[in-house]
Amino acid sequence: MNDRSVWWWPLVTNASEDEGALWLRWLVRLRWVAIIAQIVMLMFSMSILASPWLVVPLLFVVMMLALGNLRALQILEYRKTVDQGVLLAQLAIDVIALTAFFVLAGGHENPFTILYVIHVAMAAVMLTGGRAAIVVALVVVCFLVAHAVHLPLLWSNHSLPEGTLRPLGRVLAFTISTTSVGAFVVGLASTLRNRTAQLLAARDRTARTDRLRSVGTLAAGAAHELNTPLSTIGLRIRRVRRRHDDADTTKDLDVVQGQLERCSGVVQQLLVGAGDPSASGIERNALGRLVSDGVHMWAKGASVEVNIDIQGETFEVEVPRIAFTQALINLLQNAREAQADLERSDPLDVVVVPEGDFGVVYVRDHGKGLPEGQGVRVGDPFFTTKPTGTGLGVFVARAVAEGAGGGLSYAARDGGGTEARWWFPPPPRRSA
Repeated sequence: MNDRSVWWWPLVTNASEDEGALWLRWLVRLRWVAIIAQIVMLMFSMSILASPWLVVPLLFVVMMLALGNLRALQILEYRKTVDQGVLLAQLAIDVIALTAFFVLAGGHENPFTILYVIHVAMAAVMLTGGRAAIVVALVVVCFLVAHAVHLPLLWSNHSLPEGTLRPLGRVLAFTISTTSVGAFVVGLASTLRNRTAQLLAARDRTARTDRLRSVGTLAAGAAHELNTPLSTIGLRIRRVRRRHDDADTTKDLDVVQGQLERCSGVVQQLLVGAGDPSASGIERNALGRLVSDGVHMWAKGASVEVNIDIQGETFEVEVPRIAFTQALINLLQNAREAQADLERSDPLDVVVVPEGDFGVVYVRDHGKGLPEGQGVRVGDPFFTTKPTGTGLGVFVARAVAEGAGGGLSYAARDGGGTEARWWFPPPPRRSA
């Protein structure tokens, strides 16, 4: 059973669940309302039944409905899907039980016969056209049966006059029926809104993933083309080393060799899919260690310092290491360029801290900040606030985080500058 549910009232916590299960949850809820309504009906009509012993079979009907609800809860707990046949059977049981109640308690004279409307409304929403027609036909037949075959109500046996009892019964029945239908429709509308929001979010994620894969394809093609000139440069460096072994040349060649290796590493990272989490192996690592390694790799060729503050060093995440490192480098590069626009060389601040259930990486700069109203667009492919940027660096970083179940957001800092908040959930528990 859902963790947020109680044994007798199933809460809907996932609007994307099987549609049949969703309807069965609503049926269980409204059946409890029907049971309460029948108890109220029994209390209302107990003194005017044709025989006091009729209370026994009437209570038996209520008990059978309660057992049917418990059975429906078992179905919800152990089945992933609920087909239309189960829903039709459950509604038919309700209609038949309600009819048995009316046969024993006044038939069509009972003001609570309006409760049939609840089942018609539920069938119209939950079932296909043919099955809904079956329920409507069953309701009509059962009403006619209760009209033709029933035990009368002895209105004169009640302490209140019949002129008061009948209107009071109609008010109670109408209140219960309208409240039940209203609650059902409101809940249905809320569920549909949640489903629509989830579908839109899923469509947005799919579109972003498709765009990311397209970018990855282009990046892989570019990386393939770059491999040849890089290999040629490597061969030329070795040839120059053999011909010139003086100290100055050797020093310059070491620098060139280091930058060549860095370019080769970037090409290798492009070949794993430009940040697509599905393109490289997922690894479980300490978030602080991943960030520390990425910062040190970037700092080797950077012109600004980075202050690192790692808290909660044991917090682990499951991410593709290469894609994570490249994404972090993208964020650091953006932060450095934001400061360069103001000709500032202040150290960047990188903070790793656990917040609630997530591990959060903050990258803070002292640049000019984001244009007003543009923070929500940061991370969209090809959106950038830089005159020569592509917008893909932050897009890749967000894709890496969202692929793990986290996210990325940007916000302006008090006093100037920008703060990137990059968060990741803990890895799923491993079964014993």
